[in-house]
Amino acid sequence: MKQRVSIGALCLTVLVALACNPLSGALGGGDAGTAANLWPDVPAYPGADKTDVELPLLVRLAVEAASRAIMTEAGDSAGNLEFISYSSGDTAEDVMGFYTPERMAGDGWKIGDDSELGCTAGSTAGEDVGGMCAFGKESGDEVSALFLVIVPGSEGNTTDLFYVRIDADPDTIATASAQ
Repeated sequence: MKQRVSIGALCLTVLVALACNPLSGALGGGDAGTAANLWPDVPAYPGADKTDVELPLLVRLAVEAASRAIMTEAGDSAGNLEFISYSSGDTAEDVMGFYTPERMAGDGWKIGDDSELGCTAGSTAGEDVGGMCAFGKESGDEVSALFLVIVPGSEGNTTDLFYVRIDADPDTIATASAQ
């Protein structure tokens, strides 16, 4: 239950950051792509190219702040946060259409019971600002959350894809929260 609340809070925070997207392009971000390659259990979007596009500042801050709710109480040993960026000439809707629950289930990712999980398009004042997909996974003694933040590219005719992954040890988090 506590995991669902944490994942739901992260989803909500990232969606709020997406609504503020016009500011994120102007402010930039840092530490582009901490993962060397897309993880083997995450299907790559066809035709997307790996980029060194920086995670927009507001999205990065939202992800970092929300991940603290999941991991900080238990310290660094509780989990790991990584991201990697790609770019595609396809629309955000095309990308979200690719990441179906059925496709993700093939690699062990699921939506679960939370309505916040899966893919959701974002818009502000009638303007398309991209979208986000969120999935969860349990394997052994680790719980993972995968967020795909999809935003219009800076060039106008591209779409930037930011894969954000959090792997955490739920027992360590639960023990730290209880103390």
